[in-house]
Amino acid sequence: MREFVKQRPLLCFYALAILIALAAHALRAMSPTPLGPMFKMLQETHAHLNIITAVRSTFEYPGAYTLLLFPAAPMFAALIVTGIGYGRAGFRELLSRCAPWRSPVSWRQGVTVIAVCFLAFFALTGIMWVQTFIYAPPGTLDRTFLRYGSDPLAIYAMLAASLLLSPGPLLEELGWRGFALPQLLKKFDPLAAAVILGLMWWAWHLPRDLPTLFSGEPGAAWGVIVKQFVIIPAFIAGTIIAVFVCNKLGGSMWGGVLIHAIHNELGVNVTAEWAPTVAGLGWRPWDLVEFAVAIGLVLICGRSLGAASPDNARLAWGNVPPKLPGVATDKSGANA
Repeated sequence: MREFVKQRPLLCFYALAILIALAAHALRAMSPTPLGPMFKMLQETHAHLNIITAVRSTFEYPGAYTLLLFPAAPMFAALIVTGIGYGRAGFRELLSRCAPWRSPVSWRQGVTVIAVCFLAFFALTGIMWVQTFIYAPPGTLDRTFLRYGSDPLAIYAMLAASLLLSPGPLLEELGWRGFALPQLLKKFDPLAAAVILGLMWWAWHLPRDLPTLFSGEPGAAWGVIVKQFVIIPAFIAGTIIAVFVCNKLGGSMWGGVLIHAIHNELGVNVTAEWAPTVAGLGWRPWDLVEFAVAIGLVLICGRSLGAASPDNARLAWGNVPPKLPGVATDKSGANA
């Protein structure tokens, strides 16, 4: 078993992540407690949706735990595969990626990268709220503010905290950017790894659409198919940006957490009361920003996505240096 897992860690991880996700959906379907009233209550009370809200909801609506089990699937899969295949050394390697930044990134560099992510989020939020004020019905922006606080200071504080409380990023990213990305970097350069991981990330979300796909409602199946063509580019673009930020943080998973959280927070809370789409395509304004940023990073950084060198990037799993474009690799797997 251990040798099989060690030889095929990414396959084992992904299979487990999918199985756990499917189990979460199955348990939700079998739960005697409907979750519709919970979502209605959260909407009516203008509650800020975050991991604290999700945990508290499980006390009143026991079936809500499945909403946490689903995003936790990659994390559980990474921990299980690491334990079986790599043991204590593997756990040390995996958990080292939970640091905000990793050597040789200095604290100044790390803080700067993280600060830029927060500032970008504040800017995008401001743009969306200006659009809400101009185009949405009167009172929409006031209802949005109820999710964050009653005064400007509280709103800014909650906005900042929201990037650290988003359940999806917190529960998923140890698996995606902490485990899967380093495994991919054993064989692929950062850009190729980002595209592959983006497709894996998208496909893992497909079980969420299964109930709609098989609902039998007119046009439901076609709607699900069209939706995939809309969200696949978003997953790839988001992953390219996340890999770039991870590179700048020395392989820390927090690059993925922040970029993932920015995307989710904009869609879940910032525009909860009013969410415009672009030309009826289903893309939101921040999706287009992500596309532009991802394309810009590829044009500027090339296939390395900001990974400076095999020695200081420290991105790949274990002692296998990451594959970088234009760098020869000797038979031992080291970059020559």
